[in-house]
Amino acid sequence: MKLFSAKNVLLGGLWIAALTVALLFFLRVGDREIAIAAGPRGGDSFALANTIAAVLEASDPRLRFDVFETHGSAENVRLLEEGRADFATMQSDVRSDGSVHAVASLFFDAYQLVVPSGSGIRSPADLNGRTVAIGPRGSGHYESFWFLAEHYGVPRDELVALPMDSDAANFAMRRGQVDAIFRVHAVGNPSLRALVDAVSPRLVPIPQADALSIRHPAVVTGVVAKGAYRGHPPLPEADLPTALVERFLVARAGLDESIVQDVTKTLFEKRSQLIAENALAGFIAAPDIEGRLALPIHEGARRYYDREKPGFWQENARILAPTLYVLVILSSFFFALRGRLQNARRVRVSHYNLELMDIAETASGATKRIDLEPLHDRLVVMLRQVVVDLGEDRVSQEEFEHFSFTWSAVDTLVRDRLAALSPEGEAPERAGA
Repeated sequence: MKLFSAKNVLLGGLWIAALTVALLFFLRVGDREIAIAAGPRGGDSFALANTIAAVLEASDPRLRFDVFETHGSAENVRLLEEGRADFATMQSDVRSDGSVHAVASLFFDAYQLVVPSGSGIRSPADLNGRTVAIGPRGSGHYESFWFLAEHYGVPRDELVALPMDSDAANFAMRRGQVDAIFRVHAVGNPSLRALVDAVSPRLVPIPQADALSIRHPAVVTGVVAKGAYRGHPPLPEADLPTALVERFLVARAGLDESIVQDVTKTLFEKRSQLIAENALAGFIAAPDIEGRLALPIHEGARRYYDREKPGFWQENARILAPTLYVLVILSSFFFALRGRLQNARRVRVSHYNLELMDIAETASGATKRIDLEPLHDRLVVMLRQVVVDLGEDRVSQEEFEHFSFTWSAVDTLVRDRLAALSPEGEAPERAGA
């Protein structure tokens, strides 16, 4: 038995090649880590991003998601633009370049200005000369505060703004070290709930959201519902006007479309699992393309959103159906006309062939030269007519070639008969086909 026969070597090579391809595939997929920039630890975005990552990993074990802490939306956008993150959470009022694409709307954040219950601050305009805890530099909270302060005419040098995280801000208010806290959070945020339980503060209305939206279309009007943070006595005491900004899950433009499509699919088809872990997942929705969305939608996400979108033929059925109906009628008419023309050609050529057969039969039975001479003239006239029919497309080239072959055979027969009946044995001059 030959262990190293050509057949065994070939089969072994094929097995090795197949195993190598499979190994490379699983190594490539299994080692793929997806980085998600999620904002401050303890924030709404960070918690929801972790929930999404856990459900995604359970759905596709080949992928690994690394959710890491950042200072907020502005830093997240920078990391995406630099290619150091694949996905990120982002407030819609944070500016970005064309390398950041939307995947899904996560929820709406509300501008929330919190002050001690006995504070004289009744409006953002009253922050002059006050000490305010705002979000860390690089966060959407930070940018939104200065946007709000500018609108209400509060100069930067007329207040003390302390960038700090939520826990530090809550501690500072409990110690009386700050006069107000400004945050952009989902209504009911756990960090603000903890502050309410500790010091029973008051929320300040922000009633000029429509005016803010003139300067920044991403800002929309909303409310903090009565009793959102405490039911009795209710806090706030009534529906409180404020400004809302949408928070998105975004991806860098160059990220693999199939990965983005899978992530988008999981967001919507595993919704019940996501909501069971984090109630904010109930607000996840497709980006409003016709609304105030300033970001392009990632092509991978668009594939998922357009999965049930009617195709070109379905969308234009009303217009195309009559057109197709007319084309079918015209096509039927064309083929019928073509068939009639072909049939007319066949009839015409058959007539010529029958006439040739008649000439051949007459020539074969002729016993006198005088009976053959008219046959020769008929052949010349017939050839001229067929040439005319060919030029006027009443006879095809192929039909003409078949006719020409038969005509030459009959012409040869007539000439041979003329030569046989000629006293001198000479045939008349032959006309070529």
